[in-house]
Amino acid sequence: MTAGWAAVAVAVGALSLAVPATMGYDAWAWMVWARELAHLDLATTGGPSFKPLPVIVVAPLSVLGGAAPAIWLAAMRACAAGSLLLAYRLGARLAGPLAGAVAALGLALSADLYRTALLGSAEPALIALTLGAVDRHLAGRRDWPLVLVAIAGLIRPEAWVVLAAYGLYVWFDEPRLRPLAVAAVVLAPALWLGLDWAGSGDPLHASSTATEATEGSAANASVPALEVVRRAADAVIVPTLVLAAVGLVEAVRRRDRRVLALAVLAVAWIAIVAVMAEAGFTGTRRYLAAPAAAICVVSGVGFAWLLALVPAGRSRVAAACAIAALALVPALLRAREEGRTVNLAAGQADQLDELRDAVAEVGGRQAVRRVGRPAINPWLQTALAWELHAPLDGVQATWASSKRHPHWTPPALVFRAPARLAGPRPALRPGIRLVARSGRWRVLRSLP
Repeated sequence: MTAGWAAVAVAVGALSLAVPATMGYDAWAWMVWARELAHLDLATTGGPSFKPLPVIVVAPLSVLGGAAPAIWLAAMRACAAGSLLLAYRLGARLAGPLAGAVAALGLALSADLYRTALLGSAEPALIALTLGAVDRHLAGRRDWPLVLVAIAGLIRPEAWVVLAAYGLYVWFDEPRLRPLAVAAVVLAPALWLGLDWAGSGDPLHASSTATEATEGSAANASVPALEVVRRAADAVIVPTLVLAAVGLVEAVRRRDRRVLALAVLAVAWIAIVAVMAEAGFTGTRRYLAAPAAAICVVSGVGFAWLLALVPAGRSRVAAACAIAALALVPALLRAREEGRTVNLAAGQADQLDELRDAVAEVGGRQAVRRVGRPAINPWLQTALAWELHAPLDGVQATWASSKRHPHWTPPALVFRAPARLAGPRPALRPGIRLVARSGRWRVLRSLP
């Protein structure tokens, strides 16, 4: 991507902060871990599965305090904009500007690019790194793809398999790059396992956390691998899938190795996630964001090649309009879904502001921590830990809380909000009393 395109992406990322939204559960955990890493006091035993790239990137920014989350949000939204530009560039490189435009549109209408960028997830960076690696490879470079996929391997472990295969290819294709290939293949797993080991005492702690997660896990399906395939199909709109199939068939007929390789990359990545789901990993749809982006590029190529089969003139224009009309309904449905996501994110932002006010109402973060380990609806556990300057296991998350099993222990201040935006409410214990209100939050105190 040229410097001009990169500047456009950065500007879009910065301007997007005007959209009311806050980060998700995982992203707030990364902020906490980054702050701890900057102080050489990393503790990864609480919260979600560890992910090193956001932690490494944000750690130097932690000196900026509350500005660090905003910078991370802007960066992920810049990556989303950059991904669209890269999808256009790849499609145009493979089959012309029309293919590029359709590839970018397909990616914009994919299920997880906009959603993950809005909430500060790392998938936009993963997509940008993956498409950037493919672009550099097609440009004849082998060093940059190694570096970019190695960085992607700090976001998703599935990239390790792709990296190992590409490193082996580079080993034989360009012997001068063998030291770089070895370093790239080793670095991502070493950093991931090493940092988690330092933070938890167990190099496989992230793996254990990922396999213990049950909510929405593909591993719970009767055939986890098939559930992953279904989620991969759901990651893009139906016309994108159809056009990608056209692109694949036509690539076989034309013997276009570049498009075939891109399709193989997408299928291989999905297969890796499917195998991991069979082993007990969650197989969440957003883990398939990178292959979904590759499918979008292949669909753009398929669209351009399909039109090329139609005689030039009015027939070709009519064919293009017919395809666009067929895609209109799925596109509108996806756009409506994303509109709901914006409304939900705005509600979450308001609720987080109210939580900050609730903390202030009871005397600030030191007063909250002085009582004991605070308890809160689980989706806000990591955000509260960030606000309190506490480790993740210093805040009690009340997953599946009930009167019989409240899932939190006194003494504690209990922050309680409606479940829709914050997750299951902490069940109330006997002897608890209300001490403050702030918007939708109720703060209660429980003594031992």
